[in-house]
Formats: sequence, C-alpha cells, structure tokens
Amino acid sequence: MKYPFTPKSTSYLEPGHYWPIALSDGKYACGVVVSKLIDIHENKIESRLFLAALIDWSGRQPPTAEDIKDCKAIKVGGAHIKSITTVGGGIIGKADFEFLGQNPRQITDDLATMGYNVLKVVAEKHFTKNS
Repeated sequence: MKYPFTPKSTSYLEPGHYWPIALSDGKYACGVVVSKLIDIHENKIESRLFLAALIDWSGRQPPTAEDIKDCKAIKVGGAHIKSITTVGGGIIGKADFEFLGQNPRQITDDLATMGYNVLKVVAEKHFTKNS
C-alpha cells in the first residue's frame, strides 16, 4: 500500500493504520485504526464506521511507525471515516500495537461513537499546556 492516502470508506483501512492530528501548539498527536466493525444487524462490514484510538504520543513532526511502536491507547471508540480526513488529512503509515486484537469486531448497540473531532479535543486536553 502507498502512503499517504485519504480514505473515503473503510475498504482499505487496516488495523495499525495511523494518521497525524495537528494540535494548536504546533505539535502532533496520533490516531490509529484499531479494527473494522461488523454491523450485527446486517452482518456486514461498516463502510464508514471503524474502531479508532488516540495513542499516548505527541511530537513536533507527524508520527512515524518507529515513534509510536510502543504507545498505549488513551481513548478508544467508534469513529466515522471523516474523523481521519477532518483532522489529519489521511493515513500516513502502518504500525503494530498490542491493543489491536481481533479484526473485524462486531458492533454492539452499546458501542460509544465519537464525533469527527473528539480525538483532537481529547489530544488537545491531554498534550497541550494551554488547555
């Protein structure tokens, strides 16, 4: 797969794909695709919704696989594909994380879903001094 790419659906997303999240102080945080999701009512993979994580990393440059390889998730939830495109532009690489687990995962009715900017808001509070 060639990077970067801007996903329009979950078709090409894979666990471990990551994207930069630009912060107000000029630094970056990082979002990660945890897994695709299966709609339990229709028994098919969701085309726009996936399980995403914000990881415990920030830096002055966009993340690299080497930078983020041992990071832990600090926020996980259901996310729309626009969560990637509205805050980071696109997928810039793939890394391996212990928390990735089974793929795809089934959606349950109690899955917490996040708005497009939730990972950015959480990252701002967690990583910037002005929050």
